[in-house]
Amino acid sequence: MIVVFYAFSREVGALKREFETRAALEIAGLSGFRGKLGGAEVAAIATGIGTDRAREAARRAFDSLSRVDFAISSGVAGALSEGLLPGDLVVADRLIASTGVGSDRISSVSAADLDRVKDALRAAAVRFSTGAILTSARPLLTAAEKRRAKSATGAIAVEMESAVLAEAAQNRGIPFACVRAILDTADEEVVGAELADQDGHLRPIKAAGFIVRHPAAILTLSRIARNLGLASKSIAGAIEAIVKHRA
Repeated sequence: MIVVFYAFSREVGALKREFETRAALEIAGLSGFRGKLGGAEVAAIATGIGTDRAREAARRAFDSLSRVDFAISSGVAGALSEGLLPGDLVVADRLIASTGVGSDRISSVSAADLDRVKDALRAAAVRFSTGAILTSARPLLTAAEKRRAKSATGAIAVEMESAVLAEAAQNRGIPFACVRAILDTADEEVVGAELADQDGHLRPIKAAGFIVRHPAAILTLSRIARNLGLASKSIAGAIEAIVKHRA
């Protein structure tokens, strides 16, 4: 079985529609779905946002599933490198776990696992960039924060779950890859991150208050929603290509 981790449901909306058969995940304490994709058995598992939630989701998933042949961390990421645009795919060759207190940990993706993913994407004519991806303990909300992170780590993109998922998989000898789609560019401010809970669900009261205080943000939030749609389609295309290549 192939396991695809994602943080919140809207990241994999397009992927969900590509499943040939689909059913509820039915693992205690986890949400997601499972079924057939490209002839292979795939379980898609929501981690929630952040390393603590991701670590617990990985533990439950790997304890509950009898056999995992490949694990993929997917979802959206923020660009740290200029030139990456919304919807662009990034594939990690290493993951940098940052706690924000100077104790970064690096998990390398094995050459064999990385080559399998790159070969699958190239065979499907899917464009991507490869480099380090930073797993941050908190959202990077400003262009200045992104520049500092890029300078300090050399990462091309940032998200909040993949490094601990990589560690969990590698500790169990499970092949692992990280494929993310860009949501915001390196010079864009991230607006409204506090409006969602750890499951990625919008907090209606907070959202209403935010818009009342910042009416101009409606345009920005609309752009983010559009970018999320682009990213979701890219994620679906990448995961489908990888799964079919391995089936």
